Amino acid sequence: MRKPLMATLAVLVTVAVAGSGIAFASSSTRHHPHRHPHPHPTPSPTASPMPSPTVSASPTPSQSTSTPPAKPPNGGPCALPGYPNETCTGVPAGTALTTVNGDVVISTPNAVIDREDIRGCVNVRAPGVTIRRSKVSCRNSIVIASFDGVYTGTGLLIEDTEVSCLGTSGTGVGDTNFTASRVGIHDCENGFDIDQDATVEDSYIHNLYNSAESHTDGIQFAQGHYQIVNGKYARDASGKPVLLHDAANITVRHNTIYSYNTTDHQDGTSAIISNRGSDTNVLIEDNLLAGGAYTLYCDGGTGVNYRVLNNHFTTAFHPKVGVYGATTDCADETYSGNVVQETGQVVPGD
Repeated sequence: MRKPLMATLAVLVTVAVAGSGIAFASSSTRHHPHRHPHPHPTPSPTASPMPSPTVSASPTPSQSTSTPPAKPPNGGPCALPGYPNETCTGVPAGTALTTVNGDVVISTPNAVIDREDIRGCVNVRAPGVTIRRSKVSCRNSIVIASFDGVYTGTGLLIEDTEVSCLGTSGTGVGDTNFTASRVGIHDCENGFDIDQDATVEDSYIHNLYNSAESHTDGIQFAQGHYQIVNGKYARDASGKPVLLHDAANITVRHNTIYSYNTTDHQDGTSAIISNRGSDTNVLIEDNLLAGGAYTLYCDGGTGVNYRVLNNHFTTAFHPKVGVYGATTDCADETYSGNVVQETGQVVPGD
């Protein structure tokens, strides 16, 4: 397995959209190791969203663009027994997009981003935000961030959106309190980095970025998350946030996840990788998976309510699905119905 990724995140706000709680940011760096042992920011004592940035100017959108060929409606050939691909993920065909240049910070609850081509990173700092029918691309960072410790309440919804790291060692989406539906992610080192409370469904993760230093995964689970009790971040007697080990409350359902790049013909590490500990309340179900060293790394110990059900593993890239095999460390989890796509042969939970 390759060395861990050390990436950076742009978070410094400089220009805000008047009255919207949506701001544009310049680049500032922050350490972001692969499968980070601690959640990102420390929650504020009240666990409330950050205040809106100072308003100074409104961005000027540039040209509108349209997306190419038509996609079938939901429930078409990508529905089971089919699997998601580029025809049923990302921006729906014919959608005109308004170009927005620069990083975006969203600090107003229930804000909606719709039909935008954002050429910068998005940092969500408030509950109830929706990003739909949009394209978001940035380099060497987390393209769409909803970080553990920043806010509580209704999670981020991302739907019918394309996400790209532009062929760099970034991550598509991370890492807490979000649902991603019909999202297409490509040209990132990691598709998703997840701490807790996340659902990824009906999405297509493919053509991921590889380098000599990368540790490329379709979805990676983090090594720690903050405890939430009654909708607020819990604190110990000294007032510090309570840190729990491993990842929790994750659903990965009906996605296509390839840890193999069909352009440079390189494998990443995995389609999905867990921790060597006790990931909790994990459901990996009805996915089409391929590539990587091993395609699926289950919890290295025995997970808590960790379920791997009815997934298909394809030999499209390797006779063994991954370079060395389809699964590892899965035998002690709830594991059933997992087969080779081409033959129907049972895939053992090795």
